[in-house]
Parts: sequence; C-alpha cells; structure tokens
Amino acid sequence: MDKTALVIIDVQQEYFAGGRLPLPQGPEAVKQIVRALGWARDRRRPIFHVVHESRKANATIFAPGSPGLAIHPDVTPAPGEPIIQKHLPGAFTATSLGDELQKRGVEQLVIAGFMTQMCVDTTTRQAAHLGYKVTVLSDATAAMDVKDPDGRVIPAEAVHRTHLGSLSGFLADIKRTDQLP
Repeated sequence: MDKTALVIIDVQQEYFAGGRLPLPQGPEAVKQIVRALGWARDRRRPIFHVVHESRKANATIFAPGSPGLAIHPDVTPAPGEPIIQKHLPGAFTATSLGDELQKRGVEQLVIAGFMTQMCVDTTTRQAAHLGYKVTVLSDATAAMDVKDPDGRVIPAEAVHRTHLGSLSGFLADIKRTDQLP
C-alpha cells in the first residue's frame, strides 16, 4: 500500500457534545481515527483532513463561523497535512482533493470519519468511480439515527452497518483499524 493516503472526513465538533448532531458512536470512532492517524504518520502516508461548511442561507449546522466547524482536538492536523473544505457530501465535489491525490501519485484511499450514511458513503462511491482502490474503516466511522420515508426511526447502528454493507466488495474493502497493514 505504498501509494495509499488516509482521508479523514468531517471529524468536526458539530458531531460531539455541544454540537448540533452528536453521533452516538462518535467518541469511540475518534479513538480509532487517532489510531489510523498514527498508522499513516508512522508510514509517512499522505493524510487529508476534509471539513464541511454549509453554504445554505441561515444554516443551523456546519454554519460558517460556528464552533461546530472546528476539527476535533484529538485529530488536529499536523503541519503539512492538507485541510480540504467541502460544501457538499462528496469530498471530490468542487474541491482540490482529486488534484492533491493525483499530485502525490495516490492510488488507494483509506477512509475514516463521519457520517457513514452521508459523506463517507458519497466520497467512497466517488473514489471508486474515479478508479481508486478504497478501504473504509468500519470502527473509525459512525452514523446517526435516520427516519425512513414513513417516519420510522432507523437506529444509528443499523444505518452504519447497512451503508458499510452496501459499499463492501465492489466499491470498497471494509476493515477495522486493527486490520491496517
């Protein structure tokens, strides 16, 4: 995996205590993201921190200038680790991520972050469509409860597992952080 980069998506305060979208498994996932960061830094792999900021008028989540935009302190980027700002779920949409990966000759991505059912899913699909080999770290990602079209709540764990299941195989390898080589 010598041409592998770690992409950390939206590990921002909005998803933790005090934020507007606290994720039930967010704190546990952050511990695994810290492990993935250690793995990538020890091997001198490129690391990209992707952050979300809303462009919606009167946004209540990921609002410009809000404390929720801050990166979780446990995964603070080190010098030289690019921060890529996005405004939509896909980390490749209208961002410099693709160019940055290409400049570094990256062929494989390891993806961690939030939320499994939204930005992780979208970015993984984009990456696979662009020809990258993708690994999603199941224990370094997390989801939230969602409502189905009839208004019934689908628990976060079911959402998480379902989205990982739909990515598994054709689009991505799904691994735990302790399975990184």
